[in-house]
Amino acid sequence: KQWYQRRVRGEKIVRYQPMIVVFNGKEIFAKFARLKLRDVSYGEQAGFKIEGVGSSCESRFFVMSNTSPLNAHFPTVQSRMWFYDGIREMMKRLRVSPYFSLDPSRGDSKV
Repeated sequence: KQWYQRRVRGEKIVRYQPMIVVFNGKEIFAKFARLKLRDVSYGEQAGFKIEGVGSSCESRFFVMSNTSPLNAHFPTVQSRMWFYDGIREMMKRLRVSPYFSLDPSRGDSKV
């Protein structure tokens, strides 16, 4: 079941080509990327590419802390702010607007 879910998610990322894919927690990214948890760090996952979906993907990947209130590693909003700052910096570097809009050439509607 997990391999199927991972493949479906990978295919959706390749299909929609988001500029940035943010994972809410190291554990979920480790499962998606088939990595050991100790090999995953917070922040941008430079060089990570989706494999085995039959197409190329230019999306960038970012891992942030799990936002659950039970997360003892980053218990306060202030201690998690650097994740949001990191995402904002990626958006600036990639020249992505913080205001969401879809690409009408793909048949998407404006939000």
